[in-house]
Amino acid sequence: MAAPAARNFRLGMKQLFLPDHMITFLRPSPTQPAQFATFKVPLRFNKLDLRDYLYHAYNVSVLAVRSHLRQQRVRRSKFHHRIYRPPPIKTMTVELTSPFVWPKRPDDLSAWNSAHAERSEKFSKKQRELQRQMQKYGKMPMYAEMPVEKSRIDLRKEAERLLKEGGWNNDRTLDPRFEGQKQ
Repeated sequence: MAAPAARNFRLGMKQLFLPDHMITFLRPSPTQPAQFATFKVPLRFNKLDLRDYLYHAYNVSVLAVRSHLRQQRVRRSKFHHRIYRPPPIKTMTVELTSPFVWPKRPDDLSAWNSAHAERSEKFSKKQRELQRQMQKYGKMPMYAEMPVEKSRIDLRKEAERLLKEGGWNNDRTLDPRFEGQKQ
């Protein structure tokens, strides 16, 4: 905990027990120095609130705070087709007394990715590539022009084998209650 002599600012007296706001720590741009940290904050937050929050919650001293409101683009509502502008996004950049360096992203993500997540990411990447191709050429590729996937080839071979040999078998033992049933 920082010594009271190290504080060169007056602390806020607003007590906060169950916060109803969310503060997001944003990853810095490559050009931003390590002494600066950027946060996405609620619109009602002011510089003193953020400074007190960082000091009381994380024991981080702040030298200066800059506030910025970024307007969002104009949108059209889905139901009434009216044009409106959503509320702005407020970001605050604080100058820290000691630099903060983000940890490097891990190379091996297997601890976080399940087999389902990897399949989902592979499918998403394929869809993004298809959309990129559609934007580039202005048309959707025909099914016959697309490369055939390995799973489709394996399925086709298995179907041909079943038509020739017959005798579908999934290598599972059938429950004895169903063995005497007529089909």
